[in-house]
Amino acid sequence: MVASGDWLTPRLNGFKYFEKPPLQYWATAVSFSVLGQNEWAARLWTALTGFLGVLLVFSAGNRLFGPPAGLLGAAVTASAAIYVAIGHLLTLDMAVSFFMSATVFAFALAQRDAASEGERRRWMLVAWATTALAVLSKGLIGIALPAGAVALYVLVERDWKLLKRLHAFSGALLFLAIAAPWFAAVSAANPEFLRFFFIHEHFERFLTREHDRYEPVWYFIPVVLIGVLPWIVALFPALRRAWKRSPEARFHAARFLFIWCAVVFAFFSASSSKLGSYVLPIFPALGLLIGSALASAGPRLLLAQAGVAAGLGVALAVAASQATRFAASDLPPELFARYAPWVAAAAAALVLAAGASAFLALRARPQSAVIALRSAASFPSKSRPRGTRSSHRPIPRIISSRKSGTSSDRMSLSTW
Repeated sequence: MVASGDWLTPRLNGFKYFEKPPLQYWATAVSFSVLGQNEWAARLWTALTGFLGVLLVFSAGNRLFGPPAGLLGAAVTASAAIYVAIGHLLTLDMAVSFFMSATVFAFALAQRDAASEGERRRWMLVAWATTALAVLSKGLIGIALPAGAVALYVLVERDWKLLKRLHAFSGALLFLAIAAPWFAAVSAANPEFLRFFFIHEHFERFLTREHDRYEPVWYFIPVVLIGVLPWIVALFPALRRAWKRSPEARFHAARFLFIWCAVVFAFFSASSSKLGSYVLPIFPALGLLIGSALASAGPRLLLAQAGVAAGLGVALAVAASQATRFAASDLPPELFARYAPWVAAAAAALVLAAGASAFLALRARPQSAVIALRSAASFPSKSRPRGTRSSHRPIPRIISSRKSGTSSDRMSLSTW
């Protein structure tokens, strides 16, 4: 986009690239135009949406469950292993996670029993708008998954009146006003877009193994269990707590967030195309549910949580000492040797933070215990060891604005 000046039709090395919508490409092109072509500018949109996702958990959590649930939920989200890792990677998953999380949180805020009609309308319009931005980030999952969660919640709770509180007409108009113009314009300019984007990239990706990303149905279970580290001890108590109904409440926000996590997990588990980052959208909601549970947790759970974190720190220290044993033909030992000190430093910080958290838990200070553990729970985040060469290439200065390729050409470039 920066090189050709064409911001309508995405391209990869001159070939039309219709795998995903353009929102992140637009944001990155702006970043390149303002900040130059470098890795920092390339990763800015991912990092920014990741940071905003933490603030989103903080704000929504305090409104839905009251302080300190928002603060603790933000602490859990910001230090969950998968959230930290993907926040540094140049993929589309963090942005779509942010916008879909904004959708489900805005929906929950709109449906609160205490919400006035004006508040309900405003929050529902926010939900419709962020749904459109999620679609522009990664396609139809941006609307299909939130809609599936709402539908399942209505069925589980038999709350048919909720459907009347969606502000569907005005919301749909806002959604179309944001999402439709690019789809209409790119389809008019590229007749092949509609079939490739909607059939090949959505239905064939979900139903077939053409993309060579097939994994067993249980694939995301270890992804979630490892991704939520070091907070795995609080995970299952938080889910049990979220499923419980409050008899005096009409709308059950925690149960809705539980259903949202279940819908995303089940959808991608059923898909024939799987990558570990696909379930990232559940982690802001999961972080908030864990944070809400930790707000009232007893010292036993907090001590167990600190013990797991300390054990993880020891495991990281052992891994750092044996780092060069992971070398391979395409990963020379020098890379691991340079990275090992960062892993060792993170391990030491994690063990120290676990000790501080245990001490505070014994002093009956659960909020401080969670914050202490969060302070060192982020995994090493250095992009590459100092002194190694980057594999990123500069943007080509000349790109043919008319050059196109077959679907197989585009697929091979996407894999590359």
